[in-house]
Amino acid sequence: MIRPSLFLLCLVTLFLSCRRSTKSLEPDATVLPRIAIAGLAIESSTFSPATTDEQAFHARTGDSILTAYSFLATDSPHYKRAQWLPALVGRAIPGGIVTREAYESLMDKMLTRLRQNLPYDGLFFDIHGAMSVVGLDDPEGDMIQRIRNVIGYETIISTSMDLHGNVSHRLAQQSDLITCYRMAPHEDAMQ
Repeated sequence: MIRPSLFLLCLVTLFLSCRRSTKSLEPDATVLPRIAIAGLAIESSTFSPATTDEQAFHARTGDSILTAYSFLATDSPHYKRAQWLPALVGRAIPGGIVTREAYESLMDKMLTRLRQNLPYDGLFFDIHGAMSVVGLDDPEGDMIQRIRNVIGYETIISTSMDLHGNVSHRLAQQSDLITCYRMAPHEDAMQ
């Protein structure tokens, strides 16, 4: 027969060990999600005899990327909702096919910067969706796969692209969310 005092001690211990701590379930307001920003954008014309080199992308790195997005101005409420970790964003005007050397150089720089700030909760993948690269059938799919290989599969990738961009199977499989502009001209780009 179990003594009543031992039974009471076991019952109290069981009760206390099974209680949920409301403190541990509440989100910590001081811990912001870590969001990376990366992407290369160009609308390529394979009919053009011209080629697009690295300089045409005017690649931005680090905090200079934030100034390209009005919703990430330091006084914006969106800026304060996350810890923004910009890697590399490049935008070229419409032009000829991108040289493989330019693409590989920009990708190396982007992936190096992404590795420097791991881990991430999310990645804002800013592309156009109509890039052509010498020797690649699916540049955006290749780009997102390489990024995925660096940041892992736990990170949410939100892809933002032009309304007539190409969504390959690989791009769709590696994106958790795809948002396209709906207006031309792109008056809704920042939305």
